[in-house]
Amino acid sequence: MNIGDKVRSLHDDIEGIVVALKGGIVEIEDTDGFRMDFIPNDLAVVSTVESEEFGSVEEEDRIVSTSQKKKHRDRPKAALPLISERGVFIAFVHQNDQILDVYVCNNSDLTIPFVLGSDRKGEYKGIFTSTLMPRTQVKADQVTLQNFEEWPAYIFQALFFYPGRSVNHEPLVKKLRFKASTFFNNKQEVPGMNKDGYVFQLDIKALTEVDVAKIKDGLVESGTKSGQKVEKVVQKPASEVDLHAEKLGLDPNMGNSTLSMQILHFEKELDAAIVSGMDHITFIHGVGSGKLKTEIQKRLSKHADVEYFEDARKEKFGYGATYVKLK
Repeated sequence: MNIGDKVRSLHDDIEGIVVALKGGIVEIEDTDGFRMDFIPNDLAVVSTVESEEFGSVEEEDRIVSTSQKKKHRDRPKAALPLISERGVFIAFVHQNDQILDVYVCNNSDLTIPFVLGSDRKGEYKGIFTSTLMPRTQVKADQVTLQNFEEWPAYIFQALFFYPGRSVNHEPLVKKLRFKASTFFNNKQEVPGMNKDGYVFQLDIKALTEVDVAKIKDGLVESGTKSGQKVEKVVQKPASEVDLHAEKLGLDPNMGNSTLSMQILHFEKELDAAIVSGMDHITFIHGVGSGKLKTEIQKRLSKHADVEYFEDARKEKFGYGATYVKLK
């Protein structure tokens, strides 16, 4: 079940569009704009074939007999048809252990002409353009994990069209810059593709940027209540992070792919330690071939927020861990 899917309650005559997924709760919106929360087991996805063949519950309710037509014309205009107006995603799907295919997915009922481009240090480059029909996907680019740190920012620009009565849809311009600390936490099923990938929704408001200094102090301003600022504490990661493949749920026999994922997890945890104001962190990488240790220490030697690093306590870790002192 994805944002943009048409769903029906299994227990009531309620039908709507999925507009949000919130920690095990599905929020749907009906044709009147009324929103309701359900648990996933209480809902069933309405297939496109069924909707076209039989119509939705709301559409059935709007059918009137010939004898009622005059009376019906005197009534207020019916609600807009039940259409999904949200559900546009960019998804990164593994072609192999190093190469990711980049898809743009339209899980809405709108037709979407779009342009995908990139921005590298102020230089814009057009990558792909097409028109996405409702409930379709298109491959727009290809990237490699090996140069993840060098990926440019993606810029997505789109228009939205629905043939008939609906609301006005403003053009969308979205800029995405990926960091390991967030990218690999977004693995899920790609809408409409029956494949897993790293999925990001494009037609939602971006999170408000926060002051980096406040993050390092461990506090982020998240809003106001009764005229007073409301703050929340940023969760700190563990002070010891085990990067062994088995601990991360990775296949140790995948070679460079496993190494790349271990490095990206290391960078994610290092970023989290820095922004949450930690004084130090230890990475357990084992001895092995030494490749993981070498890659980690190479990155630490160039990091502006690292004061120094050294082998962690040998009596506890042997030569298989690196202690990092943060500024």
